[in-house]
Amino acid sequence: MTKIISLLILVLFLLFIVNTLSSISAEDKNCASVFAGTCAECHELDRGCELLGQSQKEWKELFEYMEEMGADISKDEQTLLSNCLNKPDDETKAECK
Repeated sequence: MTKIISLLILVLFLLFIVNTLSSISAEDKNCASVFAGTCAECHELDRGCELLGQSQKEWKELFEYMEEMGADISKDEQTLLSNCLNKPDDETKAECK
């Protein structure tokens, strides 16, 4: 019985750790790092740089298209990117130089 309780406690502890680590969202990162890291996984950043300033609706439609093409962009990353790429900060613009 003690072994079962110990095992249960261990499993619950591990689930807590995994949940805590997975809850670190894209919002905890800055736009430039997500832009440079996530977008560059599939294509050159120039493609995204050409589109800086698009509306959030246009970014959403583009993310949907990218997902159809096989991209794996989390909803948190999509939200962060669509919010900041339509009004990019200086750090994000610097990624395009």
